[in-house]
Amino acid sequence: KGWRTAAFPFGPEEWRAAPPCILVNSSLHGFAMSDAALPFVRELWPELAERGRDPAWGERNLPNLFVFYGEVAGLTAEKLDAYMKGLERVGTGSAEDMTVAGAKALAVLRASPYAGRVAAWATPEVFRKLGSADREACAGLKLFLDGSLGARSAALDAPFLDGREGILLYSDEALSRLLQELADYGKPLAVHAIGHRAIAQAIRVLDASRKRGARFPGVRLEHVQFISEGQARECKRLGLVLSVQPNFNSDSTDYADRLCPRHRAENDLFRMLVDRAGFVPGEDLVLGSDGMPHGPECAFRQSLFPPLPSQALSVEELVAGYGAARGAAGRGISLLSTEKGLRVARE
Repeated sequence: KGWRTAAFPFGPEEWRAAPPCILVNSSLHGFAMSDAALPFVRELWPELAERGRDPAWGERNLPNLFVFYGEVAGLTAEKLDAYMKGLERVGTGSAEDMTVAGAKALAVLRASPYAGRVAAWATPEVFRKLGSADREACAGLKLFLDGSLGARSAALDAPFLDGREGILLYSDEALSRLLQELADYGKPLAVHAIGHRAIAQAIRVLDASRKRGARFPGVRLEHVQFISEGQARECKRLGLVLSVQPNFNSDSTDYADRLCPRHRAENDLFRMLVDRAGFVPGEDLVLGSDGMPHGPECAFRQSLFPPLPSQALSVEELVAGYGAARGAAGRGISLLSTEKGLRVARE
């Protein structure tokens, strides 16, 4: 896992020569299988072996792929302990599993000493299969409306530089029917929407569904990297919380191979969200790192020394947006100015 297509491209001959493996994109959207992996995958999930090399199929089956990855790897108490201790070392005391793999993984989370520090969200596909106690334990429901920049599947308002179009995973009608179903569970909702078209669909369908009586205790839009000022004002009107990741400011430079100059300039318009649309860090603008990488250090670097001035956040805004690190009492960070820029030292 952690493969970056921009840094490590592979051709057909390399895949034919590789050992049995699946490489997962660093964004978790998009993957590739070696030829030698197909017999193993075919035994576990025949459809994945047959259709897994179709990017559109992969995005539409992303929740099932997350379950597959999780079940193949397996979650144990020992793995969870090592993971949470690793988070503590970088100043992170709590985490959200935005796509819990199923009842087995949820049982490990619930039985661990970290149960109060890991909030588990479930996709509709997983949530429907859970028992009543497991459903109660879930923090909320997670939907994906588009893909990612890493996999060139985020639903931007124009194609990527290589001509690929991003993907909307639902029609408005299908999304509306799903929201009506999910509202009956009484759980908060988190909606993954990176690109312009996905954000527009989220606003449009959530607004229409609310008018028809589909209401949630809370709604977060995740990522919203390409949100316009008009869309931001609509989100504010609807009372939506924007969950954003300042470490993705670097996409404006890292993905110069796939984003046009306009799209690179439109990524993560945080100053617009705060100064003009009126979002408040820590209230309706919440910050996280999305696991790429963990901890606040990269986000602080990218916000205090951003690729673009429009992406800047102050130290006070970052601290408010990240909030207190539950479970990491007595730990903190110091910002040290050096001749090479910012260094984050942990206390």
